[in-house]
Amino acid sequence: MKINDKTGYISLGINANKSIESGKVKQVKKSAYNYYRQAERLRNRNKYKEAVEKYLKSIFMNRNNASSYMGLGLAYKNLNIYEKAINCMEKAEKITPYDVKVQKELAMCHIINGDFESGIKHLINAIKLEPDNPDIQMQLALVHEMIEEEDMALKIYGRIIEIYPSYIRAYIQKGTLYMHIEDYINSAKMFKEVINKNPEYYRAYLAIGICYEKLENYRGARRYYKKYIKTCPVLDNYKEITGRIKELKKLNKCNKTELKIVR
Repeated sequence: MKINDKTGYISLGINANKSIESGKVKQVKKSAYNYYRQAERLRNRNKYKEAVEKYLKSIFMNRNNASSYMGLGLAYKNLNIYEKAINCMEKAEKITPYDVKVQKELAMCHIINGDFESGIKHLINAIKLEPDNPDIQMQLALVHEMIEEEDMALKIYGRIIEIYPSYIRAYIQKGTLYMHIEDYINSAKMFKEVINKNPEYYRAYLAIGICYEKLENYRGARRYYKKYIKTCPVLDNYKEITGRIKELKKLNKCNKTELKIVR
């Protein structure tokens, strides 16, 4: 503050102008934040169209808030408007390139939209940001399964199992993939590992039973089907499984008869 020599009035000068401008900026940012909070509440209540309107108002007032772009992207994603969702999330990525949530959501939107190459790229980015998160690595393996790159998926599952031996989900998915590609021996081995780690995981008994049946080990198949019936809390397929057990008993007798004749 200084006194003007000519007028005698107090001159606030440039500092006053800066203070006024700073106040206006703060007010605009506050309004933008209020719209963002309203949008978040609406999105959490599944009111996605209404949320979009509030997010847009927030972004109009403050174009440097990554959270607003991210929230808008999630709203568009839930409205199945994936191109717009990707566009918003990419803007969030420019502001916060090291945000793992942005990378994961971008990956999911690209994958849903059929762009697997971009989806894989963003999942790899997310893994680099969170190398100790096996869930993201699992997601990457699942994408490789989707595009029929089974060898790569098996490799990733194997790596997860090696680093996180107690991460049971990797064993289950690897066993399921082995079954899908008709490698029933390795599938049964994986599901036996599942049972070793969690004997209450009843689906593993069913899976081993199916593998043994495919391998014509009917006695083993019957044994695991019976274990499945014993451990499964709600057996919707009881008639089907008991029917298979009876059928396999007949097949096992036929095999024994054939062996006697051969001798």
